[in-house]
Amino acid sequence: MLNKYVIGIDVGGTHTRIGQISASGEVLKNQMLKTADYGNAATFLEHLIGVIKTMISDDMEGFLGIGMGAPSVNEQNQTITYAANLNWDGSLDIIQALSQAFLVPVKLTNDANLLVLAHQHFDDTLLSDFFVVTLGTGVGAGICCNGSLLKGKEGFAGELGHVIVNERGRACSCGRQGCLECYVSANGIIRTVISLIAQFNSYKGSLLDIPMADLNAKMITELALSGDEIAKRALTLTGQMLGQALANMVALFNPQLIYLAGGVTHAGELLLAPTRQFFHQHLLNVYPDIITIEKSKFDDHEGAILGASVLIWQLNEG
Repeated sequence: MLNKYVIGIDVGGTHTRIGQISASGEVLKNQMLKTADYGNAATFLEHLIGVIKTMISDDMEGFLGIGMGAPSVNEQNQTITYAANLNWDGSLDIIQALSQAFLVPVKLTNDANLLVLAHQHFDDTLLSDFFVVTLGTGVGAGICCNGSLLKGKEGFAGELGHVIVNERGRACSCGRQGCLECYVSANGIIRTVISLIAQFNSYKGSLLDIPMADLNAKMITELALSGDEIAKRALTLTGQMLGQALANMVALFNPQLIYLAGGVTHAGELLLAPTRQFFHQHLLNVYPDIITIEKSKFDDHEGAILGASVLIWQLNEG
C-alpha cells in the first residue's frame, strides 16, 4: 500500500522548518533553514527547493503536495506581501515557483493560522471557538470562530502583533510605532531588557556580561529562571502587556480557550502568571473567568509544519 505524505513548511523570520508529514500527523523527516541567512527570496527559494527534493527523493509516488505558512500572506492572491520580518521586497509568488518545481498542489496561509489548523485536525479536544497566539520573532494570532478558521478578505485577519498599544511607543519593523509586537515578541523582550538596564544603574547582574548584539530571548529566559532581577522584570512587563491584549481579543471573539505558542513561552510561569493576572484584571465582566490561557500542546518545532500539512490533507479528504 502506498504511503502518502505531505510536505509542511513554516517560514519564520528566524528559521524555516520543513517536514514530511504522514496522514496521522507523524513527522517522518524534518529539516531547518536559517531564514535570516538569505538576503533575497530567490536564493531562499533555491535552497528550499533543494531541501524538498532531498526529502522526497526516496518516495516520489506518495507525495501529495506542499502546505506552507509564512508571514504576511495574501490568501486571495496566494503571495507573500511585504513581510515585516523577512528580508524580501514586494510580493513573492512562491506558489508558482514550487508548483513548477514539483508539479503538485501548493497551498499557502498566514503562519499564525498553522497551529489553529494543527489543533483542528490533530487534536482530540474539538473546540469550536479558540485562538492561538504565537510569540516568536514576531507576534500573530490564528482564530477559530464557530469551528472555522477566520481569515478575512485577503487572509490578514489575526495580525495581533500589529495592534498599536502605545501610539508614541517603539518603532516597529512594519513602519509604524507602538505595535504589540515591539513589546511581547522575542525582539520586544530584548528591547525591554536593554531599556531596564539603562534605567537601573545599580544593576550588576549577568546581563552586563553579554554583548547586546548577542542577546536573545532564550538567554533572558534562562537568566530569569535562575533569578536575575532584570530578566524577571522584563518577563513580568511582557506578561502584563500580553494579558491586556488577550483580554481585548476576548471582547472581539469570545473564545472557550486561548493557546500560547512559540519560543517566548519557554519562560513558563514567569510569563504565564503575569499574563493570566492582567488578563483577568482587564477582562470584561460579561465573560466568565473560566477562560483559560495555556501553552499549545504542539511544540515549537512540529506544530507549525503539522498545521501546514493540513492545507493539503483538506484537499484530499473524502
